[in-house]
Amino acid sequence: MVDAMNTAEQPAVSTGADAPGEQSPEPLVVVLLGPAPDRGTGNLSVALGVINLVAGGFLIVMFVSLAQGGSAAPWGPINDALAAAGNILLTLVVPRISRNAARSAPARGFVRTTAVASLVSAVSGLLLVAGVLAFEPSTAISMVAIVLQCAWMIWLSRTWVRDPQVPASIWRLGLTTGLALLAGMVLVGASLLLPFGSTAANLLLIPGVACGGVAWLAWPLWYVLLGRHLRRADPAR
Repeated sequence: MVDAMNTAEQPAVSTGADAPGEQSPEPLVVVLLGPAPDRGTGNLSVALGVINLVAGGFLIVMFVSLAQGGSAAPWGPINDALAAAGNILLTLVVPRISRNAARSAPARGFVRTTAVASLVSAVSGLLLVAGVLAFEPSTAISMVAIVLQCAWMIWLSRTWVRDPQVPASIWRLGLTTGLALLAGMVLVGASLLLPFGSTAANLLLIPGVACGGVAWLAWPLWYVLLGRHLRRADPAR
């Protein structure tokens, strides 16, 4: 009698195949491609964005000083030192936020290459500040690292499109920033192949500087937005 009462009190659990001819629905599998919520990674990303923003500010001051007939010092060396610090942080951030997206051996290799290039760029920047490395090779190393970082940002943002947990504002800004910065670099580089000051060169140089400049300012904002998202989403916060 007790067993019968206990049995009657238990709720019925539907498996989706109780009725004849019905099949159980396929389980919904959500593949997480975005970074796992983590306050530590979020803090690193926000710090990276702030450092890059401040470094960009010193770079602008340096160009203004040069345009007025002044010197690049101390603004240039300060920018180089801050950029090196940002690349060191980027070496830590890149593998952390790419872990879920890099699901193949080539993707993981690309992530590691980007992180290593960022570290090499940081070292070259510090050597430039110390006067050990000349401006030309240090700048070449930085350009290679920036191109890789742009390609990585584009790839990562495109991957995050498929993850509903990553806000659209983040992957859209990442795609726009990476593509715009690459386009600006291509236009400026192409203008250097033409006679300086010519109409053809200016038609490439002016939109290239404008496009790349806006993307350069948006670059730190992407890391700040991503870092704030990771901090807010962290359940251990």
